[in-house]
Amino acid sequence: MKICFFIGDISKKAGTERVTTIIASEMAAIGHEVYIMSLVNSPKAGYDINEDVKIIALKNGSGNNKKNFIPLINEIRKTVKKYKFDVLVEADVILRIFTVPACLGLSLSVISWEHFNFNNNLGLKLRDIARKLAAKHSKYIITLTETDRKSYLANLKCRAVVKAIENPLVFYPDEYTDCTKKVVLTVGRLNYQKGYNFLLDAWKIVSFKHPDWTLRIAGTGELEQQLKKQSQELNINSTVNFLGQISNMAEEYKNASIYAMSSRFEGFPMVLLEAMSFGLPVVSFDCHTGPGDMITNGEDGILVKNQDVEGLANGICKLIEDEALRKAMSLKARNNIKRFSKENILCKWNEVFQSIDTKNK
Repeated sequence: MKICFFIGDISKKAGTERVTTIIASEMAAIGHEVYIMSLVNSPKAGYDINEDVKIIALKNGSGNNKKNFIPLINEIRKTVKKYKFDVLVEADVILRIFTVPACLGLSLSVISWEHFNFNNNLGLKLRDIARKLAAKHSKYIITLTETDRKSYLANLKCRAVVKAIENPLVFYPDEYTDCTKKVVLTVGRLNYQKGYNFLLDAWKIVSFKHPDWTLRIAGTGELEQQLKKQSQELNINSTVNFLGQISNMAEEYKNASIYAMSSRFEGFPMVLLEAMSFGLPVVSFDCHTGPGDMITNGEDGILVKNQDVEGLANGICKLIEDEALRKAMSLKARNNIKRFSKENILCKWNEVFQSIDTKNK
C-alpha cells in the first residue's frame, strides 16, 4: 500500500512530528511504500526516520499560505496524482483545509489525525472548519483519546469512522527512578497552556512544608521571565530550578521522585508516557484531555480538579510524606504504561490501513 503522511513541517521537533515519524517508519518497516509530505519546504526530518521513507517537500507552503493557497492546492493535487497514493494521513486535522479541494474527485482514502483536544481550537477558527470538513469528507478521523472520539460524535455529523488511537510509548527504559531523591520534576514549554503559574503557586504551599525538596522545570518559552519573576515574588526561587532546554532528559527523570503536571488543557501528553515509563508517579490536574486517560487515580498517580492549586499542592505533599506510597505508585506506573507500547499502538494503525485496503479491493 502507498501511504503518504501529510505534516506541517517535517523538520520541527515537537510531539506531532515525533509520533508521525515513528508511525511512518514502522509502516515502512513492514513493507508499505511510505512518504511524508511536508507543507513547509523542509527536506530533512527533525527526528530519525526509516531510510525507506521518502520525503516530499512542497515548494509553495513556506510563505503566506493564504496568498499561496491556490498554488499550494495545485501542488498538492499534482503530487497526489503523480504518486497515486492509496491513503493520505493528515498529521493535523487543520490540513483538511488544503486537502479537500486538492483531492476533489480523486480516488484516495483520507485519514484525519487529531492531535489536539476537540474543545480547543488553539485560537484558529480554521481548525473548527477543518474538523467539520474531516467529519464529512474523511474516511477515518483518528483521535488520541476516547474522550475526544465521543466529542466528535456528539458535536459533528460524522460520515467518517471515528477511532481512538493513542500515541505510542517511544521507548521503555531499563533504568528508572528509585523515588528517593527530593525532587519534583515537570517538563514542557513555558507557555499559557502548561499552567506553570498554578504550579508555582502550589509549590509555595509545598515548599513551606517541605523546604528540603526542589522543583525542577525543564523547558523554554515565552513566559520564562514572567515565571521567574513570579518565583521570586513568591520567595520560592531558592527551591525552584529553571533548567532551560535539556538534551538528556533520561537523567532528569531518573533523578526525580514525583512528576507534576499543571496544564490548563492537553491533547495526549507524550511527556506523561515518558515520566511514567521512568517510574515517576504523577500529580496532575485532571484537565481536558490526556491525564485522565493515562493515569489511574490513586494507583499510579493522583488526579486533582483542573486548576485546583491547593489540591495540586496537597497531592504533591501526600507523595512527599509517604515514601512507601510513592514507591508503590512508581512500580504501577511502570507497569500500567506498557499498554501504550509501540507494538500495541501499531496494531491499531494496521487495523485501520487493512480495513481501507480491504474496502479498496
